[in-house]
Amino acid sequence: MKKIFVLFLAVLMIVSSLAACGQSSNSTPSNTSTAGTATGAKALDGEKPELKYLGYNVSFDPNTDGMAKIYEEKTGYKVKYNVLPAENADEKLLMEVASGADYDVIQVSVSQFQTLLSQGALKPLSDLLDKYGQDVLKGVNEDSWKACSGSDGKIYGIPYKYPYPTEITTFMVARMDLMKAAGINELPKTIDEFYNTLVTLKKFYGDKYIIFTGPFRAASEASVNWDIPQSITSAFGIYNDWMVDENGKVYYMTEHKNFSKMIEFMQKLSKEGLIDRDWAVNNTTTVNEKLSAGKAIIAASNRVGVAVTTPIMTGKDGLGLKNEDLGYIGALAGSDGTCKYMKTEAINQVTCILKSSKNAEHVINWVNVKQQNQLYLNIGVEGTHFTYDADGSIKPINPIFSEERGNSYWYLNSTNEEEFAKQWPSRVRKSDAMWAAFDAVTNKANKDTPDIFVDNTFAFMPSLENYSKYNQSLFKATSDFILQLIGGTKKIDDLKTFQSDWTNSGGEKIKTEMQNWYDDFYGKK
Repeated sequence: MKKIFVLFLAVLMIVSSLAACGQSSNSTPSNTSTAGTATGAKALDGEKPELKYLGYNVSFDPNTDGMAKIYEEKTGYKVKYNVLPAENADEKLLMEVASGADYDVIQVSVSQFQTLLSQGALKPLSDLLDKYGQDVLKGVNEDSWKACSGSDGKIYGIPYKYPYPTEITTFMVARMDLMKAAGINELPKTIDEFYNTLVTLKKFYGDKYIIFTGPFRAASEASVNWDIPQSITSAFGIYNDWMVDENGKVYYMTEHKNFSKMIEFMQKLSKEGLIDRDWAVNNTTTVNEKLSAGKAIIAASNRVGVAVTTPIMTGKDGLGLKNEDLGYIGALAGSDGTCKYMKTEAINQVTCILKSSKNAEHVINWVNVKQQNQLYLNIGVEGTHFTYDADGSIKPINPIFSEERGNSYWYLNSTNEEEFAKQWPSRVRKSDAMWAAFDAVTNKANKDTPDIFVDNTFAFMPSLENYSKYNQSLFKATSDFILQLIGGTKKIDDLKTFQSDWTNSGGEKIKTEMQNWYDDFYGKK
């Protein structure tokens, strides 16, 4: 762990060194292509430069996707899109920035944003937003702006707030046809039922199938990359890496009273051959392939995952399954009834500008124009791409909505948060596969067990020095340790040594810093 941490700091020192040298109406449901500017915002006349963009990993090429042309026509800006890799994205981002990559704009996770901000690699945006981004400023709420501001009070990032506050973002897909053949007619709702389900499947099928494959780490809106599925961690009351107890004390997930029990449960699954033997080395692609190729009975997944696997499994050239042959397992309850799942009301992605960018004012203008045309760019034209239900909710018209607006989510940088919260559910309805999972897991949870959702205490926490400096590397070290525990190369007795290393590698500094922020922020409320 110490070696990983030292390497991480070395990269950040390079980033810091380079950074130091580099000194409305929110929607237009029409298909016109004139790019507007915000009321009161300074217009940028003349030729528009091509912008170079770096965003999170997706399964399609953003440059050849039809949305690229639609955005270019509406905004007037041609953009060269680049994506981070699906695996080791943090390391790749840091190396890109450290090597002086000439991106005009990057979209990163909150932790990545805080790391870059702590190293002085980002350009302050307050003045630029005042001149060229009035629609963006007005559409984003105050808490979101605070989360993307530095200690100097200046804005350093444009937040994309996740629009749906109570979604079960990660779940499990189950082959109901195979489960029923084994005598299992009901999906498990508790951790004990889940274990018994796996045992029954193993006894019935032996080694013919992988009983349960994972983890699933695909980048997605509001998705958390954990090596133990959140459907399982929920049963142990662990819903975030940082939590607060009933006495207001901040603590890390490895300090949770049920952490050891959760690890012992996963170790039992591994020892009894109930989970994929490749769990520690699986990636998103391999998990998808094992499920869609008929090699696994249950797989960790999310909306992005089922959008890929379900069409294959139900297609003529695939497994030939029917929709009812697939089931979805949401947040499991513990033996004592415990079930906690963190709310998704938080900043999901942050758009920022490196100090080296030569087109900062154009970036802000580009984002502002996109927000002015939010409904058109993300949902489309009424009567062509969508209609309104009797209750006023948006219903997509397929297949044209999926074909022409299916991937627009990736191109989002900012939204009018209030309006987008009403528009967003239509994006889930674009895919029958995604909607089936969303309805079976999220809608059901909100209807039957709404009390399982826990507030994200730190959802809008601003950048803190030690958190920004150490948390990313500590989370990576924790993930590696968890995989070693599951695989048997480490024992639960090693937890004390891990916690000691964690403490000495910045963990205690983060905890103290977050505790001070928590006491100050919630003490004032």
